[in-house]
Amino acid sequence: MGLLGLSPAGLAVAARLAGRDAPPSLELTHICDRRAREKRARQPESPASSQLTWTDRFDDLLTSDVDVIVEAVGGTEPVLDYLRAALLTGKSVVTVNTQVVAHHGPALLALAERQGRQLRFGAAVGGAMPIVRAVADGLAGERFTRIDAILNGTTNAVLSRMEASGCDIDTAIAEACANGYAEADPATDLDGMDAAAKLAILCGLVFGVRVRPDVVDARPTSGTKPGDLRDASQRGGTIRQIAHATFDEPRGVLVAWVAPTFVPSGSLFARTTGPQNAAVLTGAYGGTVTLTGVGAGSEAMAVAVVSDLVTIARDRAAVVPAPILRDPAAVQGWRNLKLAEAV
Repeated sequence: MGLLGLSPAGLAVAARLAGRDAPPSLELTHICDRRAREKRARQPESPASSQLTWTDRFDDLLTSDVDVIVEAVGGTEPVLDYLRAALLTGKSVVTVNTQVVAHHGPALLALAERQGRQLRFGAAVGGAMPIVRAVADGLAGERFTRIDAILNGTTNAVLSRMEASGCDIDTAIAEACANGYAEADPATDLDGMDAAAKLAILCGLVFGVRVRPDVVDARPTSGTKPGDLRDASQRGGTIRQIAHATFDEPRGVLVAWVAPTFVPSGSLFARTTGPQNAAVLTGAYGGTVTLTGVGAGSEAMAVAVVSDLVTIARDRAAVVPAPILRDPAAVQGWRNLKLAEAV
């Protein structure tokens, strides 16, 4: 396999594949990064690293004999072109890119199906919380009616740190950055856009509806103050960034929003602290399913990526049918506080 991008997530994937816990079915042979020479010089020499081919040209990955490319670059351009090119040249793809999957996932999955290849994106939603695999495979026989989730580990680390210490949000952000749970500029996390993109992906997987991330009602968490958390504590709860969606199938109405929300102290979400994610999925037949796991940090991303790679390695010829999505008749946002407090 080849690795595109030595971001923190990419470095963690490379370390896992070179370590003693690497699955025997996986072999990293190529690394492509625009600063390949500089980054290679900083890597410790080992028998595994001496066998690697390093390059700063994406075309070298496309013309190589790797059968899977892991994308860990970030951003949307030119990543979308990279993913299309990889699939068109007969490579399966594993990506960590939430925004690309949220905006272009159905088209890429259709391309993968036509090419007889696989596109896997477990790391793009939930990190080490395996929600993509759970709803797409393990719970494919369920008809879900509701999603409530913490989908951004960075924001959860910030809010739970403010709750525990009483510090302001800037201090909590600095600590999250120092611990590797946040980028230098975590605006996309705190403004709710990252969670909105993840929720849009889940709406496709869970409800079979097509929704753009920008139509999900996303309310920022960046204005949360220590006093807000103290007030929530006095009311018997705390504040978390919650992503919520319900789908009224007969009417075709999707309700989808992301917002800092009051949650009772005894709830799963109040107990979810640090970079953890949590999700409660309500089904028509099996009832409630709960998932938790670390959602931020390079190690969590690597767990999800390696898991996707193992899935591909187990059946390289598997063709995953592209989803058939419909447009909802209407998309509604935040409706009232009572709905939020029921989480």
